[in-house]
Amino acid sequence: MMRIAEVVGSVWATRKVESVHALKMLLLRPLDGDLKRTAEMWVAADVVDAGVGDRVIVAVGRAARLAVGDDNAAVSAAVIGVVDSVDMPA
Repeated sequence: MMRIAEVVGSVWATRKVESVHALKMLLLRPLDGDLKRTAEMWVAADVVDAGVGDRVIVAVGRAARLAVGDDNAAVSAAVIGVVDSVDMPA
């Protein structure tokens, strides 16, 4: 499954498990079907160098671990793309 979310910040941790040691972590607010922020907050590994304010594509589960290049990584969400635009029929 993939979701669209907005990057609202960065997460810094000086101590973390080895499988995520080199990964940049972002704080995300998933978007609903109308592209409005939900109340949820997610932490996701960033493999595309996204920044605050970007709308991003987020892979979850095994797809997230594959995106970071380690099927055994302690990752459940990964930013895999920066959204340029979304076209939805009215």
